[in-house]
Amino acid sequence: MSLWIIEYTYDTRTELRASLASEHSWYLAGLADAGAMIAFGECDGDTDELLIASGSSKEHVEDLIQGDPYVCVGLVSNVRVRRWESRLVQSWEATRILSDPKSEHD
Repeated sequence: MSLWIIEYTYDTRTELRASLASEHSWYLAGLADAGAMIAFGECDGDTDELLIASGSSKEHVEDLIQGDPYVCVGLVSNVRVRRWESRLVQSWEATRILSDPKSEHD
């Protein structure tokens, strides 16, 4: 499985989006329970959202998001799906970086 970055750009129908927010969150939470969605949330402002998914292919991930209520009703004006070559830091290294005030990773 690969990790995928999904970027949503919303259209201007904020009231409709607000009315479907619960269904959207529950749908993505269901994908998370199935191991297909790692994280999701709005970016600065309220016109973009970033999602991180796990999937075998770009097409697989695109199929997953087709069931999102926001996508179903056309609230997402632009979707960008990209494979993410993630580099996860071992927990001991993350602890060292976060605890070292002189770390060059600040």
